[in-house]
Amino acid sequence: MSRLGFTMIELLVAATILAVLAAVGMVSYASANRRARDGKRKGDLEQMRSALELYRSDSAVSGGTYYTSSASPWDAVVTTLNTNGYLSSPTLTDPKNQAPYTYVYTTSDSGKTYQICATLEGTGTPASYCLNNP
Repeated sequence: MSRLGFTMIELLVAATILAVLAAVGMVSYASANRRARDGKRKGDLEQMRSALELYRSDSAVSGGTYYTSSASPWDAVVTTLNTNGYLSSPTLTDPKNQAPYTYVYTTSDSGKTYQICATLEGTGTPASYCLNNP
């Protein structure tokens, strides 16, 4: 007798293999997206640090302080640095831009030190990534 089709076992094995491949592909895709967003976060913080250093060196006449603000510091410092030509991008926002994935800018009362932070996704557990003034 000649067989013209597949047996039920062969079809189940093929479907299982396809399901496993699809699951592996989805996990890899999600991981690649997390790494890409983390890379953008690190790049944004480096860009902000460079802009803050330029701002401080240009304000050496006033004691060489960093930008200080009491309300909404991240948005205020981005607006100020962009308005004065220190940033090429009018906005620096986290790719997800929802808690806990936001950028934070803090400065000392004297304006002599700062810290900029982002929350990285990493392997799925949020972790802080911070840069301080050099």
